[in-house]
Amino acid sequence: MGHRELGNLLRISRCFDSYRRQRLKDADIYPALYLFVSHVCMRPGLNQEELADEVCVDKTTAAHHLCRLEEKGYVERRMSSEDGRCRLVYPTEKALKLFPLLSQTYEEYYEGLMCGLSEEDRQLVVRLGEKLCENARAMTGREKEKQ
Repeated sequence: MGHRELGNLLRISRCFDSYRRQRLKDADIYPALYLFVSHVCMRPGLNQEELADEVCVDKTTAAHHLCRLEEKGYVERRMSSEDGRCRLVYPTEKALKLFPLLSQTYEEYYEGLMCGLSEEDRQLVVRLGEKLCENARAMTGREKEKQ
């Protein structure tokens, strides 16, 4: 009754964590921070609240992780010139150097997962994944506004 499917999704996620840990063992940050580095590199200048929403964590957790990344030299947080209460997050050179390896690791894992699937099946996986993510966000009160 759905437990098998959910179990499979969770196993895929745990396997990805293990794969990512192996590939990035020389990075001096722990795996939970990789997602933050990726998002900051892809969208420099994102504010902390938007970043927290994108990675589906609360603002306090995001602030804690960003503090760690700042201490390690991966991100820089600056006060917004438009809103003094808002902190914008930017990647440092260190993050930008790690980002290609992060991207390559994600791409390799994705291609490994999709191995043997037709293009039609790949597109179905993408559509279903987007719908599952949308449903999960709605269940946690993180649904994005329709534009």
